[in-house]
Amino acid sequence: MKRKFKTLEQGILMLRRRVRSIPISVSRILYTLSGKGRILIAIVLCFPFCQPIQIPGLSTPFGLAIALIGMRIAFGKKIWLPKKLLSKKISRRTFNKVTDKALWFVRKLKRWIYPRLFWLSSSPVMKVMNGLLICANGLFLALPLPIPFSNLAFAWSTFLIGLGMLENDGILIILGYAMFLIACTLLFLLGYGIKSIF
Repeated sequence: MKRKFKTLEQGILMLRRRVRSIPISVSRILYTLSGKGRILIAIVLCFPFCQPIQIPGLSTPFGLAIALIGMRIAFGKKIWLPKKLLSKKISRRTFNKVTDKALWFVRKLKRWIYPRLFWLSSSPVMKVMNGLLICANGLFLALPLPIPFSNLAFAWSTFLIGLGMLENDGILIILGYAMFLIACTLLFLLGYGIKSIF
């Protein structure tokens, strides 16, 4: 049975109740969620990369999944993902570790998160823009970039935009856009520096 949630905290707690004793797959997350589920999926998938010490081997499949989900957020379609990605599983230990940190972080930020600049999360144009930016972040996450902390920047951009959309907080969305621009600027400067050397 699918259930609706209103905040990121509610969504994560609901997921934890539904997957107490088995590994969680992307397909099970899709089955469990409704409403703003697409945004929550992107947040859950990006959060392992929002910390300096990351889980190896997940950036490419999870990045591609985030990119496809971003496209679905942008154009309001039913989520479709390749079977290989749908069957990708996260162990209970890893899932609990990630969601523990996510809950801790969201609860710490709770006092500063509230609806503001509502149009940045509700406007049809901005929904498309936000979805496309999440898609771009996912593609960058999927690339094997030999740049320290590059995944960190694009993951945080996805997290902030997704959280802002869930909580109707336009300031968080703006911060997510700023994080994306900073990450792209660093990539450009690094690429320019390498080109000038050779």
